[in-house]
Amino acid sequence: MRSHLVLSFAASCIAGILAVSAACATDLPFTFATLPSAQGWTFTTGGSPLATEAVAFSVSGGTLTLNTMSYGFTGAGTAAYYAKLGATNNFEPVVIRMRGRIIQYEGDFTNTFVGGGFTFGFSQGATQWGMGITPTQIRNVGGTILSSAYDNTQFHDYRLEWNPPTTLRYYVDNTLISTNNGGIATALNRIYVGDGTGASNSQSEIKEFRFLQGASTAVQGTSWGRIKTLYR
Repeated sequence: MRSHLVLSFAASCIAGILAVSAACATDLPFTFATLPSAQGWTFTTGGSPLATEAVAFSVSGGTLTLNTMSYGFTGAGTAAYYAKLGATNNFEPVVIRMRGRIIQYEGDFTNTFVGGGFTFGFSQGATQWGMGITPTQIRNVGGTILSSAYDNTQFHDYRLEWNPPTTLRYYVDNTLISTNNGGIATALNRIYVGDGTGASNSQSEIKEFRFLQGASTAVQGTSWGRIKTLYR
């Protein structure tokens, strides 16, 4: 029943639920019966040695596992992550939710992408935003520490909320931890999750990942919670 309702929500404009939304929301969840590459997402890497999907990702028991601990520090080019290209725009609010944890971590702590071994975020054609997670820190895409208050080896609910053009909020377990708007310039249009840099590596687990854009109330945590409750 839950799957049927989620699919119905993704395919329909439901003005009553989205309050004042005038557009049909984009709702892109992962499921964990198969790898995301079997669900229309693109496995992405670069540099040398070349990461492979078979080594970096696996699915079991409703959990997506990322493991790049074997790759070492190879510079910013070697990465292993999933991307959904062409899925975003620059004028509607965004919510990205991820429930996950980081089990092992190694990184070049002088590199601004120190949190990129376990990261998620999006870019909308001009700027990229993201949340980088280490065992003890939450960082933005530029490496700025946003919080050191959480044990990220335990499962938490991480959330990014963007209200165009400039408002960006970072949440952990529904608690606002920062409104740092720091992003990096990029011409790409995509959503991404995984290991975003060769300067750090991780073994991490993801139990939920969802991207929502197009609901004018999406940036409000209470509204997103209401949507989730209605579609469980």
